[in-house]
Amino acid sequence: MSYAKLVSPTIVASFALAVAACGGPAAENPPPADPAKATSPTPSDAPSAAPTATPSAAPEAKPEAKPAAEPEKPKGLVHDVDGPDGIRRWALWDGPKTGAVITTPKAWVVAPNLGRLGETKDSFGAVRIKLVTVAKADANEVVYEERGNKYAVPAALARPAAPPKGLKKGAFAICNFGQSHWVGRIEAVDAKTATCALRFMKKLRKEKLPLDEVLAFETPIGMGSHVMVRFADGGPDAETSYAGQVFTVSGEDAWVTVETQFGNGYGAREGRRVHKVKTANLTPIDVSKPLTVGAPCLTEDVVRFGACTVKQVFDGGLGYVLTFKDNEKPFQEEWDLGTVAPLPKEAKPAK
Repeated sequence: MSYAKLVSPTIVASFALAVAACGGPAAENPPPADPAKATSPTPSDAPSAAPTATPSAAPEAKPEAKPAAEPEKPKGLVHDVDGPDGIRRWALWDGPKTGAVITTPKAWVVAPNLGRLGETKDSFGAVRIKLVTVAKADANEVVYEERGNKYAVPAALARPAAPPKGLKKGAFAICNFGQSHWVGRIEAVDAKTATCALRFMKKLRKEKLPLDEVLAFETPIGMGSHVMVRFADGGPDAETSYAGQVFTVSGEDAWVTVETQFGNGYGAREGRRVHKVKTANLTPIDVSKPLTVGAPCLTEDVVRFGACTVKQVFDGGLGYVLTFKDNEKPFQEEWDLGTVAPLPKEAKPAK
């Protein structure tokens, strides 16, 4: 729905996140090496180091000659762990794990969404909310199979696929679309189906879906909620807001994904796309209340961060064109629903 960004202490560089709403994950280089982290057991795109020693090819080589040294394995965050049961799990998940047992045939889960060249399994290095067919489930995890590979997701990151209660025309919800999800407006609803209006590739689309392929937002914040995130972890961007999506909340803590990938100098955020933050540092975005032309707003852009003004509204709030104070052309031409928030009262709008 938007663009991924790469941040370093001195440079902000953009690149496309390997998330395609219709086509699934794409290849991506491994995250920055961090000697303090464990060595990744998964294959890497990086070329192997040259052997440091080789055995003698001569027939009279001495028995004590040392064999070739194994190439050094790349270091970095270990996102995935493959169990003896053949199931891939999220090695870095540090949030709540248990939850209600899923009894429906399908479930909404936080699924791996990163592919790498040479690998057949998706990686939890990037994740998204996705509708899957349940293979088995208990209070600890939900297991599903896709393209011959099995994955397990903590039960705390799963919701049953069931018709939302009280769903009405005009409501905003999460809609199953293109092997992923999209935020849309309900245009029509009956006993079995709902028509979801969404803006995709700068065009309006209307998808007729079974009711169990629509997920209602959890309030005030919960799975799927869109927010503006501020990090209070001592990083160099204390005043910066990032557009994010909540996966789960426990007490005063929330686990949120942002599309910006943080590089060196950002501590525990380095190489991660899901972060534990205090709920006090989140500004909820109420997508059920679209902004109007001229409204002061807050969003994230690859070059500038902060105040903006709504210049144009598409399809009743499914997308926006924004202007910024410097009047320079922004990084992107259109912002999606869920990435633009009303400007807080204490902030000043762009002129």
